[in-house]
Formats: sequence, C-alpha cells, structure tokens
Amino acid sequence: MTHKRIAHYAFFISIIALAASISISVANDPAQSDASPIENLLPAPGFSEGWLIDGKIDRYTAENLYVYINGEAELYIPYGFEVLGSAFYGKGGDAGSGVVVDVYRMRSLLDAFGIYSNYRDAGAELIKIGAEGFISESQLMFFKDRYFVRLSISGTVPDERALLMRCAEAVAGKIPGGPSKPDVLGMLTIPDIEPDTVRYLAKSVLGYAFFQSGLIAEAVIEGEPAKIFVVLCGSPEASSRTLEHYINYLRESGAHAERPHKENEMTVVAQDPLYKGTVIRESGEYLIGVTKLKDPLKAIQIVSRIQSRIKKP
Repeated sequence: MTHKRIAHYAFFISIIALAASISISVANDPAQSDASPIENLLPAPGFSEGWLIDGKIDRYTAENLYVYINGEAELYIPYGFEVLGSAFYGKGGDAGSGVVVDVYRMRSLLDAFGIYSNYRDAGAELIKIGAEGFISESQLMFFKDRYFVRLSISGTVPDERALLMRCAEAVAGKIPGGPSKPDVLGMLTIPDIEPDTVRYLAKSVLGYAFFQSGLIAEAVIEGEPAKIFVVLCGSPEASSRTLEHYINYLRESGAHAERPHKENEMTVVAQDPLYKGTVIRESGEYLIGVTKLKDPLKAIQIVSRIQSRIKKP
C-alpha cells in the first residue's frame, strides 16, 4: 500500500472513530438522549375517569412561544426553552371547565428547576411529584429531569385537588429519568437557609450582568434577614475575572471594599451600592456571597459553611 493510500486510510479510520465517540457522548448525555416527542408526555385520555382531551395538543417552540404566553415567554428563553406541549382536558358538557396541562422541555435539569423556582413562593405547599412540586387552590407545578410541568384549573371543577394530583402523576410517570435535583443545590442545604426560597437565575444574579448565572436564597443570620448568592462562573479563571468585574464596579461606584487576606482565600467585604453590607468569596468555579447585612462580617461563617459543601472534582 502506498504512503498516500495509507494516509487516506488512516484519515478515514479517524473519522469513523470520531463519529463513534460523538455518538456515544450524545447517548450518554441526558440533555441529548431524550428524543421523545413532547406530545407523548401529555396524559392519555382517561387519566381520571371521564376526562378527555378537548381539541388537540398544541406545540410551541422558542419562535412562537409568545403566542401562548405573551409577556412570559421572555422568562423561559434564558433557561434554554426548547418546546412546549399544551392540551386542555374536559369532562361532560361544560366546555369552559377543565384542566390545562403544559409540559415544557428545557435545556437541562438545572434550567427546569430554575423555571419552577421562579413560580414557587416561600411557604408554598410542597408535594412529592417528580423532583419537587407544589400545589395551590387551582394550580400544580413540578419539575422532573429537564421538564417543567404546569397544571391549571379552568372554570368550575369538582374535587380540584384530587384531579390535579392524578393528572400530575400521569405526566410524571411519562417523563424519563429519576426524581433527582441539581447537584449544585446541595451547596445551600444548610440550616441557615430557608429551602423553599432557593432559586436558580439563568442571568443577571442580583441584577448585575457580570454575575451571569447562579443561585439565590433567603437566610437569617443572627436574627437579621440576609440574601445568599452563589455565582456559577464555570471555571476558576472565570471566577477570578468575575470577582474583578465586581471589585471594579465597587470602585467606580465609590463604594468601600477591603480584602481581609488569608492563605489560599480571596474574600472581599464591601458596602454594595444596592445591597449594603456584602461579603463575597472566590472558591474554584464559584463566587459565594451574602448581602443585605448591616455588618457583613457576620456572614463569614455561613460563607465558609457553603464553601465546605462544594463537591470536589
């Protein structure tokens, strides 16, 4: 075999190997492996005796989501919204009464939690549906895998709660994957933080563009309300750059900031122009902070507690 033919053969084999590796990678990626049509996740007619689809299942993408939820569509796009399947289920002759079932597929489990957490209020009645859900007088919402599900009662429906629960269970049973929550939430499972206040923001944490995405939560520190935040930077290098952006912002705003140096620790204590007493620490790919305190030094301990819960790579 000539050198030229050997080179062509080697190139051909490398292309096959690359294609195979991509195929394996996609198959192992939960965000890519689910190719089920969204329509297949809606409850089958008869999920509860006598309840049937009234009309057809509607399908919306990022291009036309505004047609269905004008004014709210902008909330979903940053969370990697892909597709929505929506249907109305009714029973009997009352065309205006029934339950609307909306199943949203997002980019990831964390994004599905993010949308869900935008709707969950502190003190909501939590239920064991999917990874987590809550129920109110006329609505039920939950998330599972990379899906966010929203059920809404329309008109007058007898035994609303039981109907919502049966419908939610029917949808949850069709969604692939388990009831796991995003691993990153484990950082905030400490006694100081109110768990039903934890949210994931896909952009502009605390309203700052340089804090691109992250978690926020409410806490009480020595009897004083405070806001916890964790900025997800993606890498230690990005974390350092983001902290420098914040420090420059403080300087330009004329805000006081100092760095109490400790070995292997980068912590900034400042009087944030918007949130007052703030402490923020760089830890690997994260920035961990507490704000809205009169004395930010009170928060050093809770920052260390959150930092200790970061999973080592």
